Amino acid sequence: MHDAPRILVVEDEYLIALDLDAALRTGGYRVIGPASNVSAALELLKAERPDAAILDVNLAGQWVTPVAEVLQAMSVPFILASGYVAADLQAETALRDAVNVGKTWRPELLLEALRGLLKAA
Repeated sequence: MHDAPRILVVEDEYLIALDLDAALRTGGYRVIGPASNVSAALELLKAERPDAAILDVNLAGQWVTPVAEVLQAMSVPFILASGYVAADLQAETALRDAVNVGKTWRPELLLEALRGLLKAA
């Protein structure tokens, strides 16, 4: 399991974070986090470089943009798991082109999006 891709999870809703964690582990991934806010996510990124990340856009009122910018600087691909639609993200350069699986994602769609992301990286 040591060479399983490492996925950073940034999600502030506890039950959704648990679902993401379970879906990723079942899919054969190692989970970093979950981090529930921007500062926790940035601390995790100082300690370990993930192979990819899954980000919620709004973390208790704070946008995840700083995390997305650090991931881009590290060349780490990410997908969004957010209820926001593309129009909401246009002003956020770091977020607007990311794949968004939505807030009510199904595990198989999430894992498929993640596989595509890792393959493209």
